[in-house]
Amino acid sequence: MLFRYYFFKEGTRNYEVADLIKYFSQNSYFTIEDKNENEKIARYFNPVLNFSADFVIANKSIVPGIERLNPKFIDVNLRVEFQLLSPDYDANLIINICEDITKMFNFYVYNEVFEDVSPFKRLMMLKAFQVVKRAYAKKYPLEMSKYYHLERESLNKAYDYLQQVEILKDLLKEEEIKVPAITYYAVEGKRRVYTCVEISRFEPFVFPAFVDIVHVDDGKLDMFISTEEFSNKTSKYFHPIESSLTNLFYVGIKDMKKVNKILTKATFSKLILELTQVNFKKVLDV
Repeated sequence: MLFRYYFFKEGTRNYEVADLIKYFSQNSYFTIEDKNENEKIARYFNPVLNFSADFVIANKSIVPGIERLNPKFIDVNLRVEFQLLSPDYDANLIINICEDITKMFNFYVYNEVFEDVSPFKRLMMLKAFQVVKRAYAKKYPLEMSKYYHLERESLNKAYDYLQQVEILKDLLKEEEIKVPAITYYAVEGKRRVYTCVEISRFEPFVFPAFVDIVHVDDGKLDMFISTEEFSNKTSKYFHPIESSLTNLFYVGIKDMKKVNKILTKATFSKLILELTQVNFKKVLDV
């Protein structure tokens, strides 16, 4: 199911379409294509998050219930649409773009949840998305059973980290410090997801301390450790990384022998859960 925001202007539908196309074209996340003779699409795609959205420039209106809206606002036949079953984090990326273009062209925005056409209001736009998504989740529990659940704050932190992986790799490449991916694990039959970072005893690594568990797997040693227990035994070897993310550290090459010794000699509590790795696109915050 698609979720949509629609764009309006006060008193006119005229605006410089060429300037809007130029704005999209200057963003590396966008490609421009003609869907048909009636619609042009600026397709947003974030390859890190595997998330897409279409800004559709059309020849006619598809706004539902447009006759009940304040007539001083005119539909400019521009909308953005993306999958409803997306995390709030993804929706916020689109709301950021909506903010840009409403400022550039004096647009107003609308969604069916709104009482009427409105100036750009971030919280209201996000709330509308959340309301529709939650209602959909409640109405279709069988479909939701195909997805896993992670609290919004935890998912946002994981997505922020994913967005910064390449920056961190470049920042730490001289020290040859590995920037591990965050992976997601669930218990069979349960929707709850645990965030995890995968490390080796032999490679210096970045450590996002906001994950739930640490997975040590290097061919000889294979074990899951709670982040709290792992940090309690190794945190004196953590070095903070200056970043917009909190609780982000690295363990350098000079400390790996000591960390390796702890991992091989210390006693860690065994996780009683039977964990299965799941695809991050199957993880939602609802």
